[in-house]
Amino acid sequence: TGVAKTAEKLALLVGLSQTQSKHMLIAGYLHDLGKLAVANEILEKPAKLAKEEFSIMRSHTYYTFRLLQMIQGFETINMWASLHHEKLNGTGYPFRLTEKDIPLGSRVMMLADIFTAITEDRPYRKGMNRREASNVLIKMVERQEICPYVTSLVLENFDMLNDLRAQAQKETKAQYTAYLSAPKESV
Repeated sequence: TGVAKTAEKLALLVGLSQTQSKHMLIAGYLHDLGKLAVANEILEKPAKLAKEEFSIMRSHTYYTFRLLQMIQGFETINMWASLHHEKLNGTGYPFRLTEKDIPLGSRVMMLADIFTAITEDRPYRKGMNRREASNVLIKMVERQEICPYVTSLVLENFDMLNDLRAQAQKETKAQYTAYLSAPKESV
């Protein structure tokens, strides 16, 4: 939810239309769909992944691409969702694309994913504050991994995006908790 809501807002900030921003929201909800093909032991491992495990984890973007490829009319949503781990300098995955091959929507998703990953609390670490997160993003721009333009929008709107991310995740967690504690109807 954090990635989806951040991506939707960033889409508007870069000038995409309301319709495109809704497509971005959908892409954000689906960007990690391919993790269904990754074993829970890897997904939920509380320690650093071994080289082989990391390779398996990285395959999730390819599986997202293949799954969404089957849905007619989802071509743009698929690109935006599936390319979120590509890097402008060609060192990303799954296709090792370079700047000229990565659409603006995928760059938005890339930043939404990174922003969410570094600012949210994880079981193994606390989320980064504004200064720490900004330093990470600036270094990634310097290494030509992420889009300077989209990054500048993230930095200019950091607090608003972080509040939006946190609120979306809080609401989703509350809904999930309520669902789990609701009485189950017999089948």
